[in-house]
Amino acid sequence: MQKILKLPFVFFTIAALLGLLLRWHFFRPISGLAYPYWLHAHSHIMFLGWVFNALLCGFIVTFIPLPKQGWYRGIVIILNLLVLGMLITFPLQGYGLYSIIISTLHMLFSVILLFRFNRETRLTNSEPIRFARMASLFFILSSVGPFAVGILAANGLGHTSWYHLAVYFYLHFQYNGAFTFGVFSLLFHWLEKKNISLNKKYVKVFRLILFVACFPAYALSTLWAEPGLLIFIAGFAAAAFQLVALLWLFKSIMSFMQTTWKKFDWTSRSLLAVALLSFILKLILQTLSAFPYFAQLAYEVRDYVMAYLHLVLIGTISFSILAWYQGNGYITIKPIVLVLFLLGFAGTEFALICTGIIPRHAITLIMVFSSFLLVLAIGFTTLTSLKKKLFSAEG
Repeated sequence: MQKILKLPFVFFTIAALLGLLLRWHFFRPISGLAYPYWLHAHSHIMFLGWVFNALLCGFIVTFIPLPKQGWYRGIVIILNLLVLGMLITFPLQGYGLYSIIISTLHMLFSVILLFRFNRETRLTNSEPIRFARMASLFFILSSVGPFAVGILAANGLGHTSWYHLAVYFYLHFQYNGAFTFGVFSLLFHWLEKKNISLNKKYVKVFRLILFVACFPAYALSTLWAEPGLLIFIAGFAAAAFQLVALLWLFKSIMSFMQTTWKKFDWTSRSLLAVALLSFILKLILQTLSAFPYFAQLAYEVRDYVMAYLHLVLIGTISFSILAWYQGNGYITIKPIVLVLFLLGFAGTEFALICTGIIPRHAITLIMVFSSFLLVLAIGFTTLTSLKKKLFSAEG
């Protein structure tokens, strides 16, 4: 199973290359490139090939005993082959017959694996396991989104509000639900493995508040459609509860930050610090989106949405996963590579939020250059992971 831990990095590199291709298309248009199709490929590889793949492999090596990992290994291989199928079909047809079939099969095999994972860990009630179970629930719930998107797109409704609502449903329960709870599961287990004591009561309260808030927080992704006062109230309440959850997170990790933080290597500390700051900023931005002006602004200015997605997927989720890999000895990120990661991430965020402030051509140049830095960083990390012998049976 340890060798499979390397596969997510291959797809991470591919996703980064696709991102660079899409940015280059804005700089020097590529004849015949169907931008929406390639964008679908980029997002699916990033979500399923990198993040979901890494979390799934992390769950298996962390929570499933080695003798039982064989069955999971087979399903993970099937899932990776299906992601490869998405890489082929989405650029060719977008949401077409074959890409929908492959996506559906990926979802079905994922659900089968997650149900078995939850059944085999049902007698374990540690906080990391509970986070993992909640991540599984949100992933299954998010699957409603792609099915709706496929049906709407196939019926020529790809430009309707319903289509956008289905997309946001999927995105919300993926990155605010499955991915967020998934990284907290792995990170809290990592701290436990290092005998770092956290206040379990505070961690539990943080988990429960964040879990409950995640459901009405979907309302924050719908406010651009002016759904009515009750939905606005639900969104604002969810945002407020998330900020309360953040306070409990601070309380749970305060002793760790004061005593053992400096015992971690510099790379892991840097990645975790950026991930935590990105998580805080994410919650602040979600709170702002509860106000009609900011909700409409986010809907009208696409670059702001992209900046938010990159903040969550790279800043919070990917950097957390990288810290977990680094901390467990599965990869070695050298300082220069870390600098490339940080510069590439900061550059993309800066360019996207400066829409309307600096010339569009300058924004495109910054995005291309920043995407290139991320490709270098991810590529170097992937090469080192492929060369590195994974020695541990547990994450």
